Amino acid sequence: MVKNTIAVSSAMLVLFGALLAGCGGSGGKTGGNESGGKGASVPGDKAATSVQPVNNEPVTITFGYRSGYFTEQEIQEYIIEPLKKTHPHITVKPLFIDNKTVTLPNLIAAKEVPDIITTNSLTLQDFKQMDLQFDMTELIKNQKIDLSKFKPDALDSLKITNQTDYLVGFPYTVQFNALYYNKDIFNKFGVAYPKDGMTWAEVAELAKKLTRVSDNVQYRGLEPDSVFRPASQLELPLIDPTTYKSIANTDQWKRVFQMVRDIYEIPGNSDIKSLGNGIKDFNQTQTIAMIAGLNWLSFMNDDKIKATFTNWDMASYPVFPEKPGIGTQIDIHLMLLSKTSKNKEAALQVMSQMFSEESQLAMVRNGKGAVLKDKKFEEEFGKNLDILKGKNVQAIFKTKPAKPFPPTEFASRALNDVTNLMGKIIKEQLDLNTALRQFDEEQTKKYAEARR
Repeated sequence: MVKNTIAVSSAMLVLFGALLAGCGGSGGKTGGNESGGKGASVPGDKAATSVQPVNNEPVTITFGYRSGYFTEQEIQEYIIEPLKKTHPHITVKPLFIDNKTVTLPNLIAAKEVPDIITTNSLTLQDFKQMDLQFDMTELIKNQKIDLSKFKPDALDSLKITNQTDYLVGFPYTVQFNALYYNKDIFNKFGVAYPKDGMTWAEVAELAKKLTRVSDNVQYRGLEPDSVFRPASQLELPLIDPTTYKSIANTDQWKRVFQMVRDIYEIPGNSDIKSLGNGIKDFNQTQTIAMIAGLNWLSFMNDDKIKATFTNWDMASYPVFPEKPGIGTQIDIHLMLLSKTSKNKEAALQVMSQMFSEESQLAMVRNGKGAVLKDKKFEEEFGKNLDILKGKNVQAIFKTKPAKPFPPTEFASRALNDVTNLMGKIIKEQLDLNTALRQFDEEQTKKYAEARR
């Protein structure tokens, strides 16, 4: 049972690698209670799972980060340099987890799990399965962390998606949504630019006017990125958290699948580039007129891109008529405190630096969403980015995240599988009802086998 659980957790982390491209925004290299959750036991003694007293003795904290969460430069700017002023006794050692040669299962086996691990709110269940979570309640109380300064939904989402009433980590940035568009393509075909507040149906109509061949170049009107993103706007789960049955074969899921299918079946628009893969066709070959996505400012801020592509802008993320102003499910990037850490007090001090006002301001000025609720963080957003001068920056604040729903430990697998299903439906021209029915049957069977 232990080996099977480690294998499942490892598979989920690998599967979610594709999603990280869409959840990123950094580019570059780019915990539960004492009893833990089901699954593999993490090597460690009782001392490792207890709160250690605060002291100023020299200590090294390993900071495990993955692609799309931090770059080495960001760790240096937001954490290491500020800590030299506030906690000079703490040395932060970055550890890049590439999910290839350096993986969490391998680190567990080698008893080298980082003190802090970056992840997102949608995959917290993976770490519960690996028994890496630690209930931070007493630690937060001892260090007198002021939770009231956080955006309420930022903290609530971590508890909801983890299905706990306590925190196992702290958020440091929240994703945003936007509709990025190429003004040159709109100008070329004489089409009016998209406006804030447009529905998916309205954006799809624009896409029809922009999907055409010109000078032997096929232009695509719209890349919706993944079927699960608009589905999350309607708060549609893929798995029943009680029965562990797949629940994609519903009228609401069919509605979203049909909407995305209609977009891809616009003649000339069927070259699916989901999970962030469309960004290259948008900002490099410049053959996609519009792409609905997450915080992809780092891709736009690349030196080569800036030199060749400046005539783009943003509108607010497309919405459903009955859900005006609602974006995709809230997507929090967070720092998880590892249960195996022998220096939990110092680790929390490192984490505290990331959600300090100083680091949050530096972060938002570089184009990341803040987790603190002061209005000034919106006002300071993107101030360090020349690429945002003259752009409709307020578009990203015109949608609010949809409420999260409790996922299961198979969430990352399900999100990848449903994205792949969308591609299969388009490529093989499958009947939607049949495809969703078979998907539910196959997924439910896989979940049952994995839980044995």
